[in-house]
This record gives sequence, structure tokens and C-alpha cells, in this order.
Amino acid sequence: MTNDRHEFHEFTLMTNYIFLNGRIIPVTEGSISTEDRGFLYGDGIFETLRSYHGEPFKLAEHLERMSSSAEKLKIIPAYTNAEISESLTKLLAKNSVQDAYIRITLSRGEGGSGLQMSDGLRSTILIQVKPFKPYDEKLYNEGMCLAVSGHRRSTTSPICRHKTTNLLTSILLKEEAGSKSAHDSIVLNTDGYVAECIVSNIFMVADGSVITPSLDTNILPGITRSTVLDICRDSGIPAREECFKIETLIKAEEVFITNSLMEIMPVSRIEDNKIGKTVPGKTTQQLMSAYKNLTGR
Repeated sequence: MTNDRHEFHEFTLMTNYIFLNGRIIPVTEGSISTEDRGFLYGDGIFETLRSYHGEPFKLAEHLERMSSSAEKLKIIPAYTNAEISESLTKLLAKNSVQDAYIRITLSRGEGGSGLQMSDGLRSTILIQVKPFKPYDEKLYNEGMCLAVSGHRRSTTSPICRHKTTNLLTSILLKEEAGSKSAHDSIVLNTDGYVAECIVSNIFMVADGSVITPSLDTNILPGITRSTVLDICRDSGIPAREECFKIETLIKAEEVFITNSLMEIMPVSRIEDNKIGKTVPGKTTQQLMSAYKNLTGR
């Protein structure tokens, strides 16, 4: 008992470190200006990813997506992708964590005049690294339940293809899903097509093909989404992107959702509609196994 208490005491005293604007510091010492536009306006972007065995998975792709969004949103990064990558490596070592949750946040920075995009602002960058807490294994074996949101995604919204820090809509959608006892919600766009889920892209398997909503539905170009399409191509599994309605989705042989944290998650039910004969389905299992191989697990 004495040893157990001692180990618990040591664990609770462990310091978590962050990278903030060029410095690795204890999380308790981190502070951001009250004039920071990320805090005041949600004027920023971010990436979340995982590390496996100390190696951030698909880091180059995440940083490239962040750079692309920063360029389109006229946020000027204070550090290059190479510098961010190097800082992240040091932060993982400092926190002594191998399998980690990683979040990289970039705001437009401090100052400016109201909603105007002022020139010359120095962006704020924050990198957080924490031990990864996996999803319940039961969900991978039995599948998630999805609701269909009553809210619609604008096909002309200028920010839906970017991972922005303005997450109030997602928070409300998550609350809506919880009220329906669902794990996540499917969001349709204003043209009536399936777009994506709150925090994930969505796929279906129909007639032996893997199908995911086209980027034309105004969705985030997910890194895991792209990885799944690459796996399909390399494995000879027919795959395509297209627009489809919810009525098509609920008749699919298999449905699964993806993001960098959950990887590939099977879906067992959409509203009151049971999906497929077995969960996870054959194709979903094949993709889950291939994805795990890529991560070195």
C-alpha cells in the first residue's frame, strides 16, 4: 500500500509542459494576452493528431493543411513547419510521452482593429502534448450510434474547409447528439447532401465500393479521410467521392467515420436504422487493420 501511494503521489506531481511562442514551459506558467484574437474572436486554426511510439503520425500532412489554411485566412505563422516539427519532438521528449494526443493551435495574434485583418500581427502558437486516452474498445467492436442533426451546413461558408478555433457550432451539435443518446451527429448541407459528422468524416460501403462525401459538400479535407482513400487505392478496393443523400447512407452495407484520434470507427446505427449485418463489416475491418499497420501497431 505504501508503494502504491508513493507512485500515485509522484504521478500527481508530474509537470506537463507546453510550447508557447518559442518556449517550452510548464503548463502552469503559460499565459496568453487578453488582446489575443484567438480568445476574443475565435480567430485561429488548429490541428489535432496522435503520436505512436513517440512518432507524430502524418505530421507533415497536418502541418501542410494548417499552412494552407493560414495562407487562405491571411494568418502569418511565426514559425516554419520544420521549426514546429522540431519543437514538437522536443516537447514529446520533455513530457516523456510516447503515445500522445497532440494539439497545435495558431491564432492571428494580439491586437488589430476589431474584425479587420490588420497587417503586421505576430501570430500566437501553442503546442500541447498529453498522454492519449483511447476510445472505449467496445465501440470498435460494436460500433457507434449516430443521429442526424437538425442543423444544416452552408455550402457557401468560407470556413468549413478549415479547422478553425471557432467551435461553438460543434459544441451545440454535440449537445444535440447527446440529447438523442448518440455518439456523434451526421450533418447535412443546405443542398440536402450528407456532409460530415461533428468531429469526423464519414464513409459508406455500397456494392463493394468505399464512398465518402465529395469535398464539394463543403467539408474539412480530413487527413485520415485522405489516408483511407490511399489505403483503398493501394489495396485495390474501389473508392470514390460523390454527393449522396441520407436515404442512401442508411441503406449502405457498412458505415464508418474517421478522424486522427479515433482512426477508423464503425457505425452500427443511424437514428433508428441498423447498419449492415455485422459490425464492423468486412471492408471496415480490412481498413482498420491496414490503418493500424501504418501506425506501427
